[in-house]
Amino acid sequence: MSGDNRISTTSEATSLFVTPKLYDEIVECDKHLIAIESPRVDDIIAQFRQFAMRSGNSVYHWSEGTGIVSMRESDLTVPGSQRIHDAVRHIQNSLHVGVYLFTGFSKLLRPPVTGVLRQLAKQQGQARKLVFIDSKVRMPEGLDIFVHRIVHDIETKRPPRLRDGRWVT
Repeated sequence: MSGDNRISTTSEATSLFVTPKLYDEIVECDKHLIAIESPRVDDIIAQFRQFAMRSGNSVYHWSEGTGIVSMRESDLTVPGSQRIHDAVRHIQNSLHVGVYLFTGFSKLLRPPVTGVLRQLAKQQGQARKLVFIDSKVRMPEGLDIFVHRIVHDIETKRPPRLRDGRWVT
């Protein structure tokens, strides 16, 4: 991992991970490829869906077989985006700015997809953000320098409890 990559961590086991602050960090990041590592991938996707519906922001989710789906309106899908190469190509050619979440991509990041990702990563200005979410995000050789990593580190701490009139952890 390159020294340029900023890494954010959190250990909030009981609170929300997807917050306006996280969304702003993703949107304002100078890199267009973001990796979120978390053991709770499904929970994070559900939180992004809830966030998109409440905030009205443009957030999309890609998964193999389903394609690109709007998180605000689950019946709005992009036709022909079931394959990752087609989805990334669509995002590259689209004028629509948004945050695109990817799950189930681990074995699919190989040429020609990596070439398109490299082109998207080098774009200037306010462009689309591609967020790869998995328990451990492994990017192909040469792409890691273009990735901003966010680690959702969940500690298995139990909440404090009251014992003999004192709070104990």
